[in-house]
Amino acid sequence: MKKILLSAVIVILSANITANASQGYVFRADETKPVYSQSLQITNLPYGVYLKYYNINSERIGAEFINLSKSEESNFLKTLSKEDKENYKYVKKVQKLIAEGDWNKVFTKYPNFLPAYLQYYELNYQKANYNEALRILNKIKSLDRKSQVFNPEVVNKSFGVLYFVTGQYTAALNYFKLYENNGDDFTTSSLANCYYALGNYSAAIEYCKKLNQPQYQDVELLFGAYYKLKNYKEANKYAQQLLKENYSFENLMRVQQTTTDETTRLSYCYKARSVAQNDIQIYDVNIVIAELEQKKLDKSAAKLAQFVKVPKWSEFEQEIPENVPETEVSAKQDEFFKTANQYLTKYSGQQLTNAFNSLNQDFNNYVQNKKNEYYQQKQLEMQKALVIEQQRNNALQQQMIYEQQVRNYLERQHFYYMSRPYYHRYYPWW
Repeated sequence: MKKILLSAVIVILSANITANASQGYVFRADETKPVYSQSLQITNLPYGVYLKYYNINSERIGAEFINLSKSEESNFLKTLSKEDKENYKYVKKVQKLIAEGDWNKVFTKYPNFLPAYLQYYELNYQKANYNEALRILNKIKSLDRKSQVFNPEVVNKSFGVLYFVTGQYTAALNYFKLYENNGDDFTTSSLANCYYALGNYSAAIEYCKKLNQPQYQDVELLFGAYYKLKNYKEANKYAQQLLKENYSFENLMRVQQTTTDETTRLSYCYKARSVAQNDIQIYDVNIVIAELEQKKLDKSAAKLAQFVKVPKWSEFEQEIPENVPETEVSAKQDEFFKTANQYLTKYSGQQLTNAFNSLNQDFNNYVQNKKNEYYQQKQLEMQKALVIEQQRNNALQQQMIYEQQVRNYLERQHFYYMSRPYYHRYYPWW
């Protein structure tokens, strides 16, 4: 649930912090002369004069350098004053370092260059380096201390999100609380997420119910909160709602978890297994199916006039080797309960006992065969490993022999020349 809530907050933030961009340099189709916005030429802001060369979205923390083609840049430079040309060249130097990814040099040489911090923030946020993004956001807030570029609400909500995704839920809550009275769904949903993460499920429900247009992830939160409070009736209501929106393994399991009728639970479990996408999901749902099927089998046997020892699937399942695919385990589990139920309706007395003994023997044989196959497979793997190890040792031994031969040869050569001290006289070029 925590993972779902985390992604939900990030998605909501992306959806709500948009629009109202302050554009930098742009070309217009009906003009031959380039123009750029003057709205961000803030001279009293550190490096503020350079902001006009970037697309700055005042509703989202970030900056995009306006890359121009050679011809566009040539035309653009003609429109600039001498001072602006120097400023533009300065920006290009910074962007060259940024393009090379040399952030240490960027911040060493240009310690207060706001556009660089904005780009570095975006980079870390996109890479999910949230702690680093949080550190950089503090620097951005310091540089933009008079809120000349970014709305304080945008900055504070960004802090809220970053504190949330780094597990600092109380700090995140405090930031979102600043805008609680705004009544916007993003803030309300964020508060609900914070309370859920802090374990205050009643408060999470309270805030979720204030939403004007609840999203899928908000319904997930409501399900999770009611489930944590063990209010399974309400949890089931939201599980059914989720299932209508998204027919999936997870939602089918949510419905069965919060359903009291065991026959209905079993039905949803089989549906969940039919859409399971991996062995882990099949294994998880098979545990529930086996528990419910065994309980149903035991209840049927308890109605008999005579005592009979009912076979237990769990005794076989726990002995099945790990290499058997879950799909095969599912098939054997279904076969076990189907056969056991058929014997209950078909036989009675000693015949039923004999039938159950036969069922036990059949599945004991199945388990033993699978164990034998498993051990044989392991032995083959060990033998292959031994062969590979032996080949490696042989190769090392051959290498050692070769190296010794080379040393022997060199020693013989050395001895040969050392035993002939005047040999070189006959070869004056030596």
